[in-house]
Formats: sequence, structure tokens, C-alpha cells
Amino acid sequence: MIKNLRPCIPVVVVLLLCWAVAWGGGRRDANSRVEDLSVGLPAPDFTLKDLEGNDITLHEYRGRVVVLSFWATWCPACRAEMPSLEALHRRMAEQGGVVLGVNGGEPVERVRDFMTNLRLSFPVAMDSDGRIHARYHVRQYPVTFIVDRQGRLVERHLGLRDWNAPEVVDTLRTLAEKGLEEKP
Repeated sequence: MIKNLRPCIPVVVVLLLCWAVAWGGGRRDANSRVEDLSVGLPAPDFTLKDLEGNDITLHEYRGRVVVLSFWATWCPACRAEMPSLEALHRRMAEQGGVVLGVNGGEPVERVRDFMTNLRLSFPVAMDSDGRIHARYHVRQYPVTFIVDRQGRLVERHLGLRDWNAPEVVDTLRTLAEKGLEEKP
């Protein structure tokens, strides 16, 4: 019986090699690579469209503290977090910071209605194909990253958070003040 299988071994080896190249060893485009999201490293840059179809590029916010919030309209925790993110956005604007929302794959009209109904004014980038979610390893909502004025990752937070809590406000104020001492 084993003698009958010997002619199949080269075919099986070739098929395994083809599978390995196709699924693991092949080249990947720049947007599908695994990013290192360690604190202190540069935040992965991206360009996405906003609700009006204009480009939003993360590096354009260099020199400002960015609270990068990944969310969806159907997520109850995201909905609960939005008022404190809006208050944070308004407070950070006075200090040169910004809240930047990144929505995952929903229609622009739904996101626009959501923003209007909750009276949210921070900019939103539309990640229609999920490639930026993949780069930032977002697998649940909400996920929020804090990026300093130099474009470095400072913190990653999973889940609902009160962005008006004194310790959060103090941390962001410190980042904003520290950034004024350093050149972006």
C-alpha cells in the first residue's frame, strides 16, 4: 500500500509549498503588514476619506495630541462613550489636540446621521475596507489610541472609558504641555 502512495509524495509536497506561498510566505501589500503598536513607536500612518469625501491623513495632525477612536454606530459601548469623546474633543481643541474617529465599514449616510443625532463635531475617517482596522489590530469596539505630538503611540485602551475622568484629562494635558517643549 505504501508503494502505491510513493508517486503521490512529490505532488503533495508541491501542493503544500504552493499553499504556504499563497497563504503565508507570499508578499503582502503595505496595508496588510503586521504593525508594531508598542508604546513609543510611531503610530501607523493612514489616509482615509471623511464624511464629505475629503482625505484625512494621520500625519497631518503631527504637532497635535490625537485621540484616535475606532468605533461603529451599532456598538452600545461606542454610543455610550460618544458624549465624553465630544467633550474631550472640545476641550482638546483649546490645547491644540483632536479626537479623530475611525469608523469601520459602515455607510457614510448612517455615520453622518449618527454624528448629527448625537451632536458630534469631531472628524471621522471612513475605513470602508477595514484595512486600517487591520493595521491597528482592532477586533472589538471601542478601541482608542493616544498619539503624542510627535506621532508616537502613548496608550491603547480597549472598551468604554470616561474621557472626562480627571486622570485622563491630566494625562492629555501633560502630553499637550510636553509637546510644546519638543519640536514635532
